[in-house]
Amino acid sequence: MNRLTCYMVDDEQGAIDSLTSLINLYAPSLQISGSSTNVKDAARFLNENKVDILFLDIRMQNETGFDLLKQLGHYRFHLIFVTAYDEYGIQAIKFSATDYLLKPVNPEELIAAVYKVQNNKTTSNEQLQMLIQSHEQQKNNQQKRIALADQSQIKYVLICDIICCKADNSYTLFYLGNGKPAIIVSKPIADYENLLLPYGFIRVHQSWLVNTAKMETFKKEDGGYLLMEGGMQVPVSRQRRHLLKEL
Repeated sequence: MNRLTCYMVDDEQGAIDSLTSLINLYAPSLQISGSSTNVKDAARFLNENKVDILFLDIRMQNETGFDLLKQLGHYRFHLIFVTAYDEYGIQAIKFSATDYLLKPVNPEELIAAVYKVQNNKTTSNEQLQMLIQSHEQQKNNQQKRIALADQSQIKYVLICDIICCKADNSYTLFYLGNGKPAIIVSKPIADYENLLLPYGFIRVHQSWLVNTAKMETFKKEDGGYLLMEGGMQVPVSRQRRHLLKEL
């Protein structure tokens, strides 16, 4: 079996050297094709060569990883961001179901990310285009779609179509209405609470997150519940009823 190839982009050579050492120690199945400390050189290499994984820093000197993605043509690599922290970048990554590693890189997280690549299909051009769009729109809360990855595929869903989300242990069920089946995502509901908060979603129960634009009636009987668009009933915990009053 051919070894997976990877390329690294970071404006700090020390960060590249550190990641190189971690790959050699903990992910020897990866073959490092090269690295770059600037967008121009990285774009030239990636437009002329095929790699399986791109390890990309988000915020560099006067540049960002998104500047690089915009300069690439047709690409079919897995994208793993390696970043100290970038509020809008992380939000965009979560929206687009793309992987990231926080600096300093934890060896176990690196191993998990590589394993994930080895067991999944190549990231699509469509997914990376959505990632770029997410980053541009996230700053102004203009995000329109969210990527929801189930066991077999990634579905791009309009945020305004989501009626509510339900926690099921470490999974989250997304209900879209119109008779569509729920989408089951293997992430806890807490991951989506902060992500969707700017778009009118509130946590009305330990297990439920609702789109306030889809609420129709609050019923006081049976302990209190919301009647959502399409007829779905969502329980409201006594401790969180004040959120409805504040609305």
